Amino acid sequence: MAGLAAALAVARAGHTAVVLERDVVDAGISPSEAFAVDRRGIPHYRQPHAFLPRGRRVLSELAPDVLALLLEAGAEEQDLSAKLRGPREAGDEELVYLWARRPVIEWALRRAVMQEEGVELRGGAEAAHLLRSGDGRRALGLALADGSEVRGEVVVDALGRYRCPVGWPRADAQPRDSGAVYYSRYFELVDGAEHLDWPLLNPRGDLGYMGFNTFRGDRRTYAVIVLVPAADRTLRILKDEAAWMRACAQIRPLDVLTSPDHGRPVTGVMPMGGLMNVDRTGATGVAGLIPVGDALCHTDPAFAWGLSFSLVHAQALAQAAAAAAPDAEAIGQRYSALVAAEARERCELACATDDARARRWAGEPLDVGRRDGCYPLFSFATAITAAPDDDHVLRRTVRRIGLLDRTSVFDEDHELHGRIEAIAARRAAAPAQPIGPPRGELLERIGAGAAGV
Repeated sequence: MAGLAAALAVARAGHTAVVLERDVVDAGISPSEAFAVDRRGIPHYRQPHAFLPRGRRVLSELAPDVLALLLEAGAEEQDLSAKLRGPREAGDEELVYLWARRPVIEWALRRAVMQEEGVELRGGAEAAHLLRSGDGRRALGLALADGSEVRGEVVVDALGRYRCPVGWPRADAQPRDSGAVYYSRYFELVDGAEHLDWPLLNPRGDLGYMGFNTFRGDRRTYAVIVLVPAADRTLRILKDEAAWMRACAQIRPLDVLTSPDHGRPVTGVMPMGGLMNVDRTGATGVAGLIPVGDALCHTDPAFAWGLSFSLVHAQALAQAAAAAAPDAEAIGQRYSALVAAEARERCELACATDDARARRWAGEPLDVGRRDGCYPLFSFATAITAAPDDDHVLRRTVRRIGLLDRTSVFDEDHELHGRIEAIAARRAAAPAQPIGPPRGELLERIGAGAAGV
């Protein structure tokens, strides 16, 4: 995603680009065939993704033709301004999610890239190592596994978080485990069924020892994602399809979402683990080597920031090239000035929230109803729950989770915090029924016995 988006952005800014992909993808496939493509280089290719409001806005600026193509292919827009109770304000038009499965998004972006005069797309091209100047301080291009070379003024590192060539230069980083394993499955709405109407966005919840989330997709599809602690090996039984379905049947509203009267499964259960938060916004030590997307910063997929950030970085690269070309070092500095600070703050936020979630799942009592309690969960989960009750809370919360605002806009709004606290206190006075059984009871019901309880 990041490589295709970067190529399209710089080409439309007047430059030329060569995209090198290890996989060979048939450009003539249909959107419905995209899900079956074998993307060995992208283990998360079929996992749920989301176009947050920031990503949708950047896409409309960078490639409105791609946005139109996605909508034509069955992508759905979800306008959260419809949840506001009072009059509309400036900026409310941005509170829109774009829902489509990752393969369909890539299909539309690839089609635009293939038609862009300034882009050459080469499949089956595997990078062997970076070509550098004699002193090693400047990138000159790439040497490929077949012995050929591709040279350019700038080398864009869109290799993501997996399998870089040996010796590939990247900024130093200390990966921090997200603490969760994900088990996802896609469904398609049956005739007569519609997406569940939820107070804000789509159904999500936490049982105190595990959680769940849901994403919509294109063409009446949706994903159910079950999150469990990485350290809880007993709950890994959920990789088994029958156990996963039995577990969902015990949790509201997953019981509805996974029932045959509502949706038909279109994939098996897809596990995903080993997920790290990694900040590589520091210097690579090589001028003209510019990381985008997950190569720059990778965060817990639960926040769904990656897809939108790949477009943000692509747009920033085009802007940097317009301001500093043809000086590769100046392009890199300008690009870093546009994206690094935001990427760092989001990585820190992901780490803090993941840490709080892990502590909660481990049984530590956390006060999530007050700003001076567990702030990471207060500003995320509690704010999302409170948002439907207050327009100001809704705007600030959606703009924060949707990447439209820097985190300080929410964090420094003390009136906002007071409103969230008041709503949380009212809700706590009339506690809702549990959305699912305790851990031990769940394991018994799904056939895991009492092991590990």
